[in-house]
Order: sequence, then structure tokens, then C-alpha cells
Amino acid sequence: MLETERLLLRPAILADAPFLLDLNSDPEVIRYTGDSSLANLAEAEKLIQESLIVQFNLFKMSRFSVFHKDGTYLGWCGLKYFSETGDVDLGYRFKKVHWGNGYATEASLRTFKYGFDELNLKKIIAKAMPQNIPSIKVLQKLKMTFRGYVKDPTDPIAFVLYEMTQEEHKKCAE
Repeated sequence: MLETERLLLRPAILADAPFLLDLNSDPEVIRYTGDSSLANLAEAEKLIQESLIVQFNLFKMSRFSVFHKDGTYLGWCGLKYFSETGDVDLGYRFKKVHWGNGYATEASLRTFKYGFDELNLKKIIAKAMPQNIPSIKVLQKLKMTFRGYVKDPTDPIAFVLYEMTQEEHKKCAE
């Protein structure tokens, strides 16, 4: 479990499926993700079991469930390993009611510390749709470096690409 002043981050468990279903059912929350909403609880459970738990078991990283210390589910934040490219991607998604409270930045900073200090990662990337200005602002607050635009051949939309190296993280932590 990872902890900040206000937050607790932990690997997803099946009991988080109702939270995940609710989060991904809001069209505004998934607007810039390229994801479709989850159809039902079984689909949320499948995502947790076949993706999030597997990622954590294999790589000790995943999209972690994020809770306020008062027990309120806020969303998720964490790292995802892409075996095709070797990239480790930072991602976050929070319920709309919690937007604008600094939770994405706070959870991401703790995720960086975990990734760089505990997993000894050399680089973490993050991608966002160019229209997703609030998400891009979070990446800038994290002091990630803009690397340009990337286009996945399977996706018609180019994403902005940011990255943080372990050396940059150490300088930011000083």
C-alpha cells in the first residue's frame, strides 16, 4: 500500500469492481481515454482479474485503486508495463466529483516515488489526448518533459507524450 498525506493507493481487488464500474460509466471521465464504458459488474471484475491483478503479480505495478483516507473511493492511478515497447506508462482516472482537488498530482507523485525508488525504473512515460488540457496540466505539474506527439497505428488520434527519467525525478525530489 502506498500512502500520501491524504490518500491511500493499493493494488485493485475484486471488491473494487463496483467502484470501477461507476467510474467508467461517466462519459466525461472516459471522454479522452479512448476506452468505452464498462457494460456491467462482470466486465469490471474481468478487467480487474485479467489485467490489473495480472500486471501487479508480474511486474509489481498496476493501476492502483485510490482512496481518500476517510475511505472514499476517488479513482485509480498507477503504472502499466507495455511488453510490446518496454514502456512504463503513468495513468490516472478520478471521479468527476473529485476533479480539481489535486488528487491526480498527489497520487502521481507517490507513484513516481514507488516506480523510481522501489522498482528502480529508468523512465516513466505518460500520454494524453491533446484536447485533455487538465490532464496535460497534471503532467506539467509533475515536471514531466514534453517529448512530442505519438501516433499508434491502430488509433487515428495522435497523443502528446511526456516522460520523466530517474535522474530527472531525483533532481525534482531534491
